[in-house]
Amino acid sequence: LGRNPEITRFKGLGEISPDEFKFMIGKDMRLDPVQMEEGRGLKEMLTFYMGKNTPDRQGFIIKNLRDDVDSAEV
Repeated sequence: LGRNPEITRFKGLGEISPDEFKFMIGKDMRLDPVQMEEGRGLKEMLTFYMGKNTPDRQGFIIKNLRDDVDSAEV
């Protein structure tokens, strides 16, 4: 790393430049396409996950968050 490494943190992928993002992609990463039938709540789902409803989304994540201990007990 050298004597004075630069440490950078990003809140979301939208804050990362394309040049910085390409270094995050490892050889073991893959792209899996997701297909949804039309009319199955796509607009509502995208609004929930990408909209401006931060408190609702945060509550959902906290309520549904599972850690390694939870996973081991399943």
